Amino acid sequence: MSDVGIKPTFIGKNKDLVFIVPKELFTMGAEPIEVLNRESAKKFSKYIRGTFKGFQQSRKTKYGNENNTKTETTPEFWVEFEKKAREFNVDFIAYIPVLENYIFKDLKVYGKNGIIFGMEMKWEDINTAPSAKCEIEVFRVYKVLGDITIELAEYLKEKGYKSEAHHPFGGKLLYGPHVVAAGLGFMGRNGLIITPEFGPRQRWSMITTDANIPNTSKRNFDELEEFCKSCGSCVKNCKGGAVYKEPIRKDSKIITHIDRSKCIDSILKNNYCSYCLKICPIGHPK
Repeated sequence: MSDVGIKPTFIGKNKDLVFIVPKELFTMGAEPIEVLNRESAKKFSKYIRGTFKGFQQSRKTKYGNENNTKTETTPEFWVEFEKKAREFNVDFIAYIPVLENYIFKDLKVYGKNGIIFGMEMKWEDINTAPSAKCEIEVFRVYKVLGDITIELAEYLKEKGYKSEAHHPFGGKLLYGPHVVAAGLGFMGRNGLIITPEFGPRQRWSMITTDANIPNTSKRNFDELEEFCKSCGSCVKNCKGGAVYKEPIRKDSKIITHIDRSKCIDSILKNNYCSYCLKICPIGHPK
């Protein structure tokens, strides 16, 4: 038995997928926001604190599932669920069975199916990158989407379905392959999911659950993928030189597009960076 009184559905086994908390980000100073007005500084503090708090809360959502054994659902149930999510301003919702190979090693996941959520980061703020204003928007979405994911997981638990929330700042699963498999977007050369709606300008989260899920319609991204392959703006313009020209493919099917240490170093040195969100032409409003 697990420490929550139920057995986990999966335990991550992929040796190439190890969850590392980016501790450097927890020690970021307030210097870049000192040039902003007091209201903006308060927003930044609120969102970054809320993000870290939500990340910790999401890890506790495995609790309270001891008596949740329901699996059967109806189309009407998911219509109501999606209505609830849309009222929270979620931009993307999709469903996919959990891909076991993309669970972080040794982490326990509760629920056989995944519900994916995506939320836009607003262009008018991302367009200022690298800047504190841009990063306020990044952490706003981390916090808001994280809180929504936790609330929707609790909603499913109240309905009797084993469910666990996975925060956009860091979950127990690698979101990208799940998002691609669910047909919401494709993997760009910068290692970020690209969508026709927002390019790389969205954050993702998941709920894992034993509730039976509906099918998700797939979309065709062939033209956008060809454009992405020929573009390379993210590779040429990455301020930290962190994007690989040719991604590394590991035996376990994990594909590495970004040098993590260089990326975090750029975040710390380049005013929180996020330049990759700005430079991708697919993400520019028409």
